[in-house]
Amino acid sequence: MRLRSIIRHISDQNWIAVALDLIIVVVGVFIGIQVSNWNDARQNQAGATAYLSEIAADVSADIKQ
Repeated sequence: MRLRSIIRHISDQNWIAVALDLIIVVVGVFIGIQVSNWNDARQNQAGATAYLSEIAADVSADIKQ
């Protein structure tokens, strides 16, 4: 649907509409990439927290022995 809109704007030579369509697409892709990066960072932080908890438990057990 977006491609048809862009093609129609180009054939009408409505360059402002073409530019707006392309900006919408670029902003959408940028937001999608940012959300993916934020999710990866959140998962990495959760993994690091779990790993550090396991290390702390292992150190505690070693000290008790």
